[in-house]
Amino acid sequence: MTVNHHSDEGKEQIKTLRKLVKANSQVNRRVCLAGRLGANNPKAHKYRSRYKHHNGFGAHSHQSIRLSDAAYADVYIYDRY
Repeated sequence: MTVNHHSDEGKEQIKTLRKLVKANSQVNRRVCLAGRLGANNPKAHKYRSRYKHHNGFGAHSHQSIRLSDAAYADVYIYDRY
């Protein structure tokens, strides 16, 4: 599921999903958000292979996009072990 986590509607969807997972899961589960840049994102230059930030963030084939830089977020539900 992909949501616009900056909008009020997206925040409400995430909040509702977290409540449902917490209330209905017999297995201990958690809701995780993964950032997605989207088209024409002005912060995309941070994640290109030529750009290497001093703290090592970005420019990896297995990188994760910060939610503050992301236009959208993918929602994942994982089992806790």
